[in-house]
Amino acid sequence: MLQHLAIIMDWNRRWAKTRLLPALAWHKAGADNVKTILAAAQQEWIKYLTVWALSTENLQKRSESEVEGIIKIIDNMESYLWEALENNVVFKTIGDISKLPEASQRVLQRVKEKTKDNSWITLTVALIYGWQDEIVRATKKILAENKDPDTLTTQEFRSYLDTAFLPVPELIVRTGWDIRHSWFMLYDSAYSEYYFTDKWWPDYDEEELDKTIEFFNKSRRNFGK
Repeated sequence: MLQHLAIIMDWNRRWAKTRLLPALAWHKAGADNVKTILAAAQQEWIKYLTVWALSTENLQKRSESEVEGIIKIIDNMESYLWEALENNVVFKTIGDISKLPEASQRVLQRVKEKTKDNSWITLTVALIYGWQDEIVRATKKILAENKDPDTLTTQEFRSYLDTAFLPVPELIVRTGWDIRHSWFMLYDSAYSEYYFTDKWWPDYDEEELDKTIEFFNKSRRNFGK
């Protein structure tokens, strides 16, 4: 049974452009779909849903107005996602959220605190996340602790990653047309299945999720034998 589903939410801007919608319309459409897929994942008894919302590169390369649109959704997360989050959802983040405004960081921390005792499904949102940056930050933590490199194991190294609290993802989905991993959870994905769909994230619906799960169930997961 699929326990940890991770999704690279892609092609949101193109979705808005083809519909002649304002560029910022994809922020709300993408956030709305997180709620839809979260509810559907709960019904499928998926225990962990991880979605990549904002990469390290996005923060550097997107226009100021686009980044502000994402920040606005974060700042309104308590009211916007509360109906979903209070339905026994644990909220977590991965990524360097210290680069977000302090007010946004406080919102994220409040939601984490309010949902920490829930137990049905863990929703993890990757914000200011990139695997190369994650590795650099993990290495800095190790150096700061003066760890003996000769005793460092792969499992111990993982404990310094943002994703340390998560089980490894069994299935990673990328929406849109691109067939690449973009450094998403790369340390954890050695044995992950990949599902590439031409659906853009706002159009990735319950039906496509069913196809995704069917693909996973038919996969031959015989590694380690």
